[in-house]
Amino acid sequence: MNWPAIGRLVFIGLLGLYPFVVYFGIRILPATFFALLLAVVVMLRATVVRAEERTMVLPVILLLFVYAVGAAIVGRTQALLYYPVLVNTLLCISFTLSLRAGNPILLRIVRARGMPMSEHGPRYLTRLTSVWAFFFAMNALAALWTTTTTLKIWTLYNGLISYVLVGTLILCEWLYRIYYQRKRHVRDQ
Repeated sequence: MNWPAIGRLVFIGLLGLYPFVVYFGIRILPATFFALLLAVVVMLRATVVRAEERTMVLPVILLLFVYAVGAAIVGRTQALLYYPVLVNTLLCISFTLSLRAGNPILLRIVRARGMPMSEHGPRYLTRLTSVWAFFFAMNALAALWTTTTTLKIWTLYNGLISYVLVGTLILCEWLYRIYYQRKRHVRDQ
């Protein structure tokens, strides 16, 4: 059994439920409890990071952990609402900095995993990294806006709509990749 892969899926599932846990749980338990729970989940994520992704992922995990501890110290519900903003901002910064450094993050991931790539792959993955950086910037702004609304709207956007948008972008990219490969007569991307 591939425990690291299972751990990554559990982590994604737990953080995907985060807005709903906050929404339903904040009526019963204090905000500090959820902030500490977030800190524990973030630290558990550090235990299942792939070796080839450590240099990219561990600094982000550390920042998220510091945020969660800070939210626990503050102990207010409002402090919990900025987690999606921070995640999207960190992803935007990571993707953008990788572009500026000339080593796009998606290209690094493909190479680190030893995935096959055509000669068009680097250019395609550079553009795709730009698309994701823009997406994360817009998603961070939307998540920030939801912190000024009701907890119900915050939960709806950050717990459902943003994930639907991610899935839509993934589906559109997959369909475009098929079109792109056919247009350029490329097999692997």
